[in-house]
Amino acid sequence: MSAITDRLPVETIHGIITFLDSPSDVLSFGLSSKTLAEISIPHHHIYRVFRVKLSESAPISRFFAQADLAAGEVRELDILPENIADVCHGDYGPDRWMAEPLIPPKELALQSKSTIDYKSYDQVREVELLLIEAVKQMKRLKRFGWYQCPPPLVVGQGDLWHTLGNLGSLDELDIADEPLSRFSSSQPRFLDIKLLARTETFLNLRGLKALTISTHTYDRVEDNVDITGIFGMFAGNKDLEKLKLLLKSPVTTSITPLLAAARWDHMRILHLSGRIHCTPSPLLRFLYAHPLIEELTLAPLIVGKRWLHKPKTPPTRPLLPHLRRLNCKVYQVIWLVEHGAGSGIIELTGISLARTLIMNGIFSVNYPDEVDEDDEGDLQMDQSGEDRPSPFRGPFLDILRTARLPVLTKLGVRGRADDFADIVPLIPHVRELALDFVLESNLDDFLPHLASLPKLTVLHAPALFYSDRYHLYKYPNYNFEENAPCVCKLARACPLLRRITFENSQYVVVRDGDVLKWVYRKLGDDEPTVCFGSRLSLIIVHESRGVKGMDDAENCLAD
Repeated sequence: MSAITDRLPVETIHGIITFLDSPSDVLSFGLSSKTLAEISIPHHHIYRVFRVKLSESAPISRFFAQADLAAGEVRELDILPENIADVCHGDYGPDRWMAEPLIPPKELALQSKSTIDYKSYDQVREVELLLIEAVKQMKRLKRFGWYQCPPPLVVGQGDLWHTLGNLGSLDELDIADEPLSRFSSSQPRFLDIKLLARTETFLNLRGLKALTISTHTYDRVEDNVDITGIFGMFAGNKDLEKLKLLLKSPVTTSITPLLAAARWDHMRILHLSGRIHCTPSPLLRFLYAHPLIEELTLAPLIVGKRWLHKPKTPPTRPLLPHLRRLNCKVYQVIWLVEHGAGSGIIELTGISLARTLIMNGIFSVNYPDEVDEDDEGDLQMDQSGEDRPSPFRGPFLDILRTARLPVLTKLGVRGRADDFADIVPLIPHVRELALDFVLESNLDDFLPHLASLPKLTVLHAPALFYSDRYHLYKYPNYNFEENAPCVCKLARACPLLRRITFENSQYVVVRDGDVLKWVYRKLGDDEPTVCFGSRLSLIIVHESRGVKGMDDAENCLAD
């Protein structure tokens, strides 16, 4: 067969590839023939995604500002933090790739070594202006991420957000709206920078389909909290299919105005977390108005102490019929199920199985006394500060016992081994399990319960394994050799176990008769990870008498 370029002009082939946004699609197209590879990979694939620190971005920005054809190939651009700890703390952690910035194309790799003094306000502002000029040329940019702390210094007409809005192509925005960093906190000129939640050009962005934002709403200069603008931005983007909000504030803020104003006919993924709350009535109306939601995360104080309010009449129609993944507190699960949700949930996370708890530690700290229209008298909660039997545990176990979560196959729970014991007989169909518990937990305490789950294939329980947990938040290192006995015990106790996952890595277990093998991989990678050079095998094979490829083979199966 003759080369495709004999039948199609090269310009036509370039035009076809331009319509492929995903780097994997471009690569697949290029790998279909040598001729297409020579066209698609050097001219298209290498420019699709860029992740770079602002301090190292000047040469790349200059290149794109002057090379409009190459800039037009960029689909994703992420501005990474100078120091990951600036944005990765508390309940918020960026995606795993942020620990390892994406290497730019070969012709830009050496240039990008040039860095700026990030303590200099004027130099930072100059680099931002270069970035804006580059973004102007990215006519097909689909996704933009800002993880730099603090927010941009250039504000107003022609700033970064105004430029992004003018492109007309942006679908997805991922934002960390942090006020200060370890560099800028001591620089007076940095202290006056506006948060994005109060920046007009940012709040005027429209046409988004996906928005993820971790933001502060407290203005230190004005000493107040103002969520009007950010809620208006959410409600104004009527085509949103995904909204992930982490709202940080020194006080708990009501999202009732947002629930009343927003109507997202295409919403499928909704995460509401942080210091926010609302009462049941507006939330219920909102959920009924958004039946397409498939994935839902609720902040702890949403619904709050009114979780025990059952509907006055039995639900006449299912609530959230397409809901598949739910992350919330156990009392919120009870409330949602009582109101008709749950029949399609396959994944449930965030559940505490504690037998006792302190009620005023759950609902009283900065808990707003907002009145619900359906309230019938005040709700009295225990305020003693003493451990009491959990009022949530029994109702939740009843939900499992009566099969009101009939298709649940993935469960994320928090508790000790003895807390976990009662739930095991009620979840024989669970295939994936995530355990969250205190670091002193012992694997041997959990093994009998894990062995009682006949279909368990995936386990996420990092605290049961040895690691350098304080190496980097969200990215601890796991010692392969030390954890070999743990893998062996789990593999023997759970005959269908296939994967043991961690924050950004996993053990993949392969069974072949009496022979057991496993590989250690990064999540998302197809190839095994070489962790300790040539001393360890990529694949560890152990049989009834020991382990090949490890010096401490006998210890692995000693017990």
